[in-house]
Parts: sequence; structure tokens; C-alpha cells
Amino acid sequence: MPRLSKTNPRAVALKVLIRWEKNKLLLDEILSQVLNKSVLPDERDRALVGELVNGVVRHLYYLDFILNRFSHFPLEKMDLEVKNVLRLGVYQLIYTRIPERASLAETLKILSYRKRGEWIRGLVNAILHRVLEHKNQLPEPPEFNPIIYLSVKFSFPEWLVKRWLNRFGFEETVSLLKVSNEKPPLVLRVNTLKVSRDNFLTFLQKEEAPFAKACAYSPSGIILDGFRGKIQELKAYHIGWISVQDSASQLVTFLLDPKPGEKVLDACAGVGGKTTHIAELTENKSLIWAFDLYELRLEKLKENFQRLKLKEPKIFKGDVVEELPKLNPPLFDKILIDAPCTGTGVIRRHPDIKWARKEEDLISVPEKQLRLLDGLVPFLRKGGIIVYATCSLEPEENEEVIAKFLEKHSDFELEDPLKTLEKYCGEKIKELVLENKYVKTYPHKHNLDGFFMVRLKKK
Repeated sequence: MPRLSKTNPRAVALKVLIRWEKNKLLLDEILSQVLNKSVLPDERDRALVGELVNGVVRHLYYLDFILNRFSHFPLEKMDLEVKNVLRLGVYQLIYTRIPERASLAETLKILSYRKRGEWIRGLVNAILHRVLEHKNQLPEPPEFNPIIYLSVKFSFPEWLVKRWLNRFGFEETVSLLKVSNEKPPLVLRVNTLKVSRDNFLTFLQKEEAPFAKACAYSPSGIILDGFRGKIQELKAYHIGWISVQDSASQLVTFLLDPKPGEKVLDACAGVGGKTTHIAELTENKSLIWAFDLYELRLEKLKENFQRLKLKEPKIFKGDVVEELPKLNPPLFDKILIDAPCTGTGVIRRHPDIKWARKEEDLISVPEKQLRLLDGLVPFLRKGGIIVYATCSLEPEENEEVIAKFLEKHSDFELEDPLKTLEKYCGEKIKELVLENKYVKTYPHKHNLDGFFMVRLKKK
């Protein structure tokens, strides 16, 4: 590919989109790999790549619907390069504030550098100009079928739209779909071993982010409204005062309620968002075991512990259910199972999730989740606590998994989450607790990532 692909943000975005559509790998990973190999000198160009890539993936069905209406040549017969150049062009025209002339010129420039024929360049130019001419009166999907209408209008797979319509009804589903297509707020977790939330918030409002505000639910959370910089460039990030973590994710660790001196197992630690929070809440005085399947995530976990100046846990790579019995572990006081899931509650952060998931995942994924719960029971002391959490909105991964677990394990009971969370979060947390059993958060109701969490006690 010519040098333009490494120095032009639209060409870099095109490369990411083609690779994603070909291989269906995680979008974040492809974006990171391609950006690392590019030579974009300006941070604004790198941000533009992320904006364009995520925007096209977020609005994929609707962009294709518009293109099919304004193209005399069938979209499905176009090669991946031409198709994605068109998507990039239409996305800029409809969804961004980029000047229209620049959007058209820069998009067509890619085809010139790729040495595409005059006929192709003419086709793309004609389609984009037709879209621009009708920008203020774009066609709507047919409304006779609400599933198809919402699927195209908000770019979600039909099977997921149908599920949500059956559970939430039309108006609430529209609200959920709309919010799931918006950019989520940037949320920080303050390391309260270093600084109080109130003091740091006052500092931020004066020095870095005048519109920063306290989270309504998490006592450690700060929402960075209007912040345009990079978190990694803040001094507070480097000296270990803050981490990036959504408020709903923070609540999981508060529900676990780890204490100094306790033995805690983080069964699916990832990059350590909740693991570091455990260390902070226990004042660096607990014994933490952290497991994950992937070496890269565990390397990032170690970096986060070092940056936050926290005592590193015992770290293990592998399947926790298979590996833990080989290690002669202690009986744990607390076990956190932040279970792998379909991720339907965090689509606004990872728009490719909605295209990666299939309805049959709601059979296979819960089986894996139940295996984790069953497999870790022997390693919890009597009177100990398991917190089970997912970032899914689907009952098959949440209430139904817990019901099957309790049916099989009569020595466990559900604890009322309010008893634990209210002391941290105050009365407002009642809004998130259902039936004195579950904590459930929703993007469209609470402006939080969609999470489900329960507290299980071994009698």
C-alpha cells in the first residue's frame, strides 16, 4: 500500500475497516495495531482515525441503507476497498462537523493514491454528491415492520432488536438503541489511598477540566465532561492518582467489599481494573490472586499496579478452573467472577460487539459462566462471598445463571446488595437494586455501562 496509508488518517481508517470486515477480529486490537504502525504525527489525526472507524462500525446498517438508495451499482458487488471508502465518505457527511468539501476531497484522494480507475473514482464521487444533495432529507427505513425499521435506523442486528422489543417495548428499545450508539462518558476512578475524590475533583475543575463532576453512584468516580486531552498526559495519571473505569464497573468491587487481611481471588482479572480497585479498598493489605487467559492483559495488569504504586498480586495465566486446583491455594474470603459475556451492556464503548455476537451465544456463553461459578465453589471458605458480574443485559447470562447455580448449590444464598453498597454509595444506590437481589445498570436509564451483579454468600 502506498505511503499515504501511513500518513493520511482516512487511509489508515480504511485499512482498519477492511481488516476488521475480512477477519472479524476485535476492533480495538486492529485499531491499536494499525495505529502503532502508522506515522501519523498529530494526535488529532490519530483521534480522527478512531472517530471514523468506530463511527462507521457503529452506524454500519444505516450507512449501507443510504448507499443502496443513492448508488445505481449494487453495494454487495463492490470490493471491500470501494465499499468502505463510500462508508467513510457518507459517515463524514452525515455524522461529523468536518467541512463537506474536505470530506469529499480527502475521501476521493484515497482512491487516487490507490490508483483506482477513473470509472471507480467517478462512481464514488457521484454517489457522495447525491448523498450530500439530499443530506437534509435522507430516506427513512420502511416502518411497516418495527424490527427491520429499528435494525436499519440504529444499525443493530435484527435478532437483538427483536429480543429488546419483547422485553422493553418500543419506546424503551428506541431509547436503549439510541444511547448505545452515542459516545460514552469518560469516567475516572480516584485512588483514594493517594487523594480524596472531593479534593481531586476541586483540582480538576480549577486546572484541567472545568466541567468535571462527581459520579452520582460511585463514591470514587469522576465524570470528565468536556475534556479534550489525553488521560495519559495528565500528571495525576502517571503518579497513580487515577484510573479510567466506568462507574458501573467500580460498583462491582464495592459490592465485593474486600477488607484488609482478606484472601481475594480475581478469577477473570483482565488488565486489572477491578484487581487494582481491590488493592485500593484493602489499603494494600490483602492477599490477591489474579487469573487471566491472556498474557498481554496480565502484562497490562502489572503495569497498572506499578503505576498506581500498589502491591502486585500473585498473577497466573490460564483457565482458573483448570489451574487453581494445581496450585494448592488457600481458602479465599472473597471471590470475584467478572465473567466473560456477550457484552451487550457496553456496545457504546465497543460497537463491533453487536456484529460479533449471535443469538446462539446465549446458549454457549452461560454454560461457560456457570462452569466458572461451579468450579470455584470449593475454594471459598464457609461464610465467604462470591460476587458474580457481567456487562451483559441478557437474562440468560444473569438471573438465569444465578438461578441454576442456587438450584445446584443449596449451601449458597443471595445477599441483599443494599446492605453492602449503601455504606459506600449512599441512598441513591437504591435506584440500581432490584428485588433486594440484583444490581442492574443500564446506559439509557442511568448513563452507566450495562452491568448485572449479585453477592452470593456461602452459608
